[in-house]
Amino acid sequence: MTSVDLADRRELLDRLEQYYDAVPRSGARVEDFGPLSLFIREGQGRPFSARPTLGWSGSVSAADVNRVRARQRELGIPESFEWVAETAPALRAAVEQTGLAVHEHPLMVLGPDVPAPAVPEPADGVVVRTVGPDDPVLPSALAVPQPAFAEPGTGGGAAGLAELGEAVRGRAGDGSVKRAVARILAGLTCVAAAVEDNTAVLGGCAEDASTSGRRIAGARPVAW
Repeated sequence: MTSVDLADRRELLDRLEQYYDAVPRSGARVEDFGPLSLFIREGQGRPFSARPTLGWSGSVSAADVNRVRARQRELGIPESFEWVAETAPALRAAVEQTGLAVHEHPLMVLGPDVPAPAVPEPADGVVVRTVGPDDPVLPSALAVPQPAFAEPGTGGGAAGLAELGEAVRGRAGDGSVKRAVARILAGLTCVAAAVEDNTAVLGGCAEDASTSGRRIAGARPVAW
């Protein structure tokens, strides 16, 4: 974690947990497994991972993890868990005791007082804008992560416009665009994209959740 004073660390972690708990609830039902909560998506879409129950202060064991894994297998969804190490430090050992491998990813935080870096001008012909519910660019803005993450690593991949077109066509009948439209209209999701020739070549979305009277927003930028 960076750009955050230690005095603000606990408050920040608490706000993150509130956000992680609140966002999936608009599109999922929640099953309680004591120290763990399993978010089960209602309708089509990428399955959610299980995560620590908000506000849980007790212990977590391998048996707790195995109960969730059994339910995930029953539902036919990936046996996956996500958590913040500082918030649930005991969960890693419990997960590893069940045979799952843990992959660490940095939690990057930009403090509110850090000046924003200068943003370069877009390339000729590229426009960066928000994408509305009736925008013809929306399908490609939603589909761009598929070819963008088709190859591992952070370098440029081999995918191009042809692969993006296939991803867009693949979403035509899966209901994902319709769900995104409903979430945009409800104020739950905001989509932005870099658009060239009426196609999104970079996309990102922010999910908004109202928790404890405050609004918390999180972004998932995706470059392609």
